Amino acid sequence: MKIKMIIQAMMASAFLFSCSSTKINSSWKAENAQTKPYHNVMVWGLMTEKDSSLRKQMETHLVNDLVSKGYHAVSSLDVYKAKAYKKLAAIEIVDEFKLTGIDAVITIALLNQEKEEKYYPGGFYNQPANTNLYGSLDKYYSGIYERVYTPGYYITTTTYFWESSLFEVKADKMIYAVRTNSFDPNTTETLAHENGLKIIKDMVKKKVILDVAPKEEQ
Repeated sequence: MKIKMIIQAMMASAFLFSCSSTKINSSWKAENAQTKPYHNVMVWGLMTEKDSSLRKQMETHLVNDLVSKGYHAVSSLDVYKAKAYKKLAAIEIVDEFKLTGIDAVITIALLNQEKEEKYYPGGFYNQPANTNLYGSLDKYYSGIYERVYTPGYYITTTTYFWESSLFEVKADKMIYAVRTNSFDPNTTETLAHENGLKIIKDMVKKKVILDVAPKEEQ
């Protein structure tokens, strides 16, 4: 009975994981915003220090996605190290970006993280009665045993809710914003990979950035 219970739990988990994906809920582009060849982009994760590992993954994947399209992009953690978690005044942040030659900043904010635990009944609770069992006590006992004695199990899923925005540093203006949610990713690496690709694809589609960045003139 325990083996069948484990198999059922694995099948339920496999189904949930196979449906794991990151989806865009909404996105916005500033009116009259033009596609610009940003030369120095910083990816800045807005998460608490306890989520430092996740922040590193989210920043790294988005940076790599931008680099693959020819952009020069850097992670805020690589630039500011431990200072990245200190609360700075808005003017200090903008001034630092200007001093380091950053012309665009893409933020990744973790808005919420929800966990849900769902119970799956054991045995064959949802199946209709098997009339083949009716006829002898032996058949009935063998068939009904699993329905009665196989215990249920719980599956816990996690959904992440994100908001990302692109700001032009010189103009100090938001050009683009997108909200995504990631349902129960297999790993945080998968989450970071999928989220980065979704954001880049949507920015290209909305002509916020170019699909291939032009080479910077020397």
